[in-house]
Amino acid sequence: MRDRKKEKPALLGGTPIREKAVPWTNTMGKEEEEAVVSVMRSGVLSAFLGKAGAGFLGGPKVLEIESAFAKRFKAKYAVSFNSATTALHAAVAACGIGPGDEVMTSPYTMSATASSILMNNAVPIFLDIDEQTYNIRPDEIEKWLSPYSKAVLAVNIFGLPSDLVKIRETAKKHGLWLIEDHAQAPGSGIGGNEGPFGDLRVFSLNYHKIIHSGEGGIILTDNEELAYRCRLVRNHGEVALDDTGDAERVALGSNYRMTELHAAIGIEQLKKLDGFLKSRRDLAARLSAGLREFPGLSGVYVPKDFSHAYYVYPFNFDKTAWGVSRHTFAQAVKAEGMPLAEGYVKPIYLMNIYQHKKVYNNTAYPFAFIPKPTQEYKKGLCPVTEKLQYEILLTADTCRVPFNEEHIDEFLLAVGKTWENRDALAAYEKALPPGAQT
Repeated sequence: MRDRKKEKPALLGGTPIREKAVPWTNTMGKEEEEAVVSVMRSGVLSAFLGKAGAGFLGGPKVLEIESAFAKRFKAKYAVSFNSATTALHAAVAACGIGPGDEVMTSPYTMSATASSILMNNAVPIFLDIDEQTYNIRPDEIEKWLSPYSKAVLAVNIFGLPSDLVKIRETAKKHGLWLIEDHAQAPGSGIGGNEGPFGDLRVFSLNYHKIIHSGEGGIILTDNEELAYRCRLVRNHGEVALDDTGDAERVALGSNYRMTELHAAIGIEQLKKLDGFLKSRRDLAARLSAGLREFPGLSGVYVPKDFSHAYYVYPFNFDKTAWGVSRHTFAQAVKAEGMPLAEGYVKPIYLMNIYQHKKVYNNTAYPFAFIPKPTQEYKKGLCPVTEKLQYEILLTADTCRVPFNEEHIDEFLLAVGKTWENRDALAAYEKALPPGAQT
């Protein structure tokens, strides 16, 4: 039997391990289809009313998905939204955060996390992350504490919870709210606890998440007042408050409401979460075991008593052990037909909006609300984040359906083929024109 690892790499003109890309697979089933048909036949596609009263809380499916999430994750209250982005905006607003306030968060996440802070006219303060977990380091909180600090918005990235126990202790010590961006980590936990550790936890039901309804978001909280404030932001709270005659409270709301159709799909997807998680964890365990056979590849690190949801599979690359750059390694594996990305996203503070510190037209607000900037958004601000993004991190989208054990073995074979041919790949890399080697 031929040893395919010894064959010529596809990047150098050889035959790929896999000649057809692994397709994106629809995770919707008969259950979701029947749920949507039922809603369509009812004629009630949304039952929200932008006023006080029963319609303020939404229709039967919206109420059902909120109850299901609260029960599944052992929270007292759940509030649904039309996206996790709007849910994040509402979570920050519910904490009373606004002009002149700062919120600490991760620089290594989807832009909406930090944008939710700007949308409330507050200023993001970026905390560097851990090289193994990719989440914010608790010790960074006190490093960047200022008189303007109001909250920590921790991101549970790639499916792994942040060090939420320590973060919660530090936040409580300094009177800070703790909000969790849990978009990529449903069903993950610490010490068997899969529920919120913070004051508010935000889930995503966006189409490429572990469970989804196309679009959607859910906030969980044990605080009745916070839940009420979230609902005010979701559904024209200024009108609802006027209807109730509450002259002591003000709120500015929007239309962040989930439809009955999206809620119906999300209800069925939540029922399947444990099955999806088992599949992802089984595939991740197989991949981790295989990667341990190769020098210079650090597979997923999961701290003791933590559980991972494996939204994607991240691992670190040591170019010294391989004799080629991360770029060449990634290009070689991808050429074999396997999905692999270099890094994740540009550190948020290097985006133009933070470099120019201008959000509203050509003004300097909300940054100008802070008399003396606590943080300058310069390259080098978060060195670990920058090292991960530009030098060592690789992310593999290999743990979702339709991937199975055969696909994981193909991925490992592609890595093995790259290892066996690293000298040839090093020569190929050396021959590239300047600037094309990284």
